[in-house]
Amino acid sequence: MKNFREYLKELKNRNDLIEIDTEVDPVIEIAKIQKKYANSKTVQFNKIKGYDIPVISNIFHNRENIALAIETDLDGLKDKIITAVKNPVDTVIVKTAPVQEVVTTKDINPLNDLPIPQHYLKDNGKYITAGVILATDPETGIRNLSFARMKVNNNNKINVMINPNRHLLRYFHKAEALGKSLDVAIIFGAHPAVWLEGAMPDGLVDDDMDELNIASSLAGSPIELINGKTIDLAYPANCEIVIEGRMINGEREYEGPFGDYSGIYDNPPRENPVIEISAIVRRKDAIYHDLLPFAAEHFHLGGLPRETDLLKRVKQAVPGIMDIHLTLGGCSRFHAVVKIKKDKESNANHTIVATLFPTESARDIKVVVVVDDDINIYISSDVEWAIATRVQWHKDIIIINKMEGLLDPSAISNTSASILERTEILTSKIGIDATIPLGKPDFMGLFERVGF
Repeated sequence: MKNFREYLKELKNRNDLIEIDTEVDPVIEIAKIQKKYANSKTVQFNKIKGYDIPVISNIFHNRENIALAIETDLDGLKDKIITAVKNPVDTVIVKTAPVQEVVTTKDINPLNDLPIPQHYLKDNGKYITAGVILATDPETGIRNLSFARMKVNNNNKINVMINPNRHLLRYFHKAEALGKSLDVAIIFGAHPAVWLEGAMPDGLVDDDMDELNIASSLAGSPIELINGKTIDLAYPANCEIVIEGRMINGEREYEGPFGDYSGIYDNPPRENPVIEISAIVRRKDAIYHDLLPFAAEHFHLGGLPRETDLLKRVKQAVPGIMDIHLTLGGCSRFHAVVKIKKDKESNANHTIVATLFPTESARDIKVVVVVDDDINIYISSDVEWAIATRVQWHKDIIIINKMEGLLDPSAISNTSASILERTEILTSKIGIDATIPLGKPDFMGLFERVGF
């Protein structure tokens, strides 16, 4: 599978893609339809009110579609990601590209040019949610791919919310220290490997790793790049749309509120960097990719790379770790289930502590459930059954207070004004040992599952 369009063709062949031919409004109406199909179908909107560019969404509504994108199966997803990180493939530069069939460098207004939706009622305007940001380290030239929500203004500027300690923010700060702005490319409709790489936490991809080369490895062949028209960056030649621009040295503007992955509005507004657009390039028949926050595609795209990072880290700390899942009910952030092959009574507690060890992937986790290897961690009823039949609350839980969190409304609502200013958010976390005890013989068959 060479590019985005081949991928969409395969989804259509698998009866996974539904096309909406009636006209829809990009403000709220499109999101309601996205939500309707959030767990079942990729959706393409062919008629967007006020625009001649279709919108596609819900592509990663299940893990099978992610596996298809990087040519593996469900069991091999995390291994494929880890292998790609270890074995990058160099990109190649080409001289012409479909993405530069239409080039706009004057009178730029992305709200007029692109069908960017407003998803939720109290969102502070229209937001780019599926654009992958490409930037390079001003000192080393190492390339980074990342996601960030981006508020689009009624001019040629975009406010971008970047979480602390992300590579992109470090690059921007380095550029500012040098008295420069930072060139960026916002990429839509590239090979899905580019999206997956853009969602990888910094702990999984070190500072000295080139993320476009990792994306090439995930894609199975070198990604072809084309040099930008107005920026010193080369971006995927076969993608749909690219916004070229610069993150402006010394400039900040308020952004938010925004309906985020937690299903609440991330509030209050705070100052964030500003991108000034220098060009919009696209295919003549471009397709705009949008992601609905607080929906399955958001959860799977954010959750799988974090699971992979956690699995890699926890395996190093505790023998017998088999798999980790960040559940959809926990927004693929707050609730983790860990499967272990237990050989010591201490395994479960060590697993809980290792899973909650402060990293980017663990920061949001509030609940860790440790289960035996007979439990399917991807089926919530199986995990709940393990809790129901194998847990005694007085001895099988650990509660840890004053740990770092992020977008946790229950923590934010009980903290001081300094927390609302984002200096630090502290939350309580719990570990549940839902494994069968090793120390006592099972004389009565209390833990034997029924069968045929």
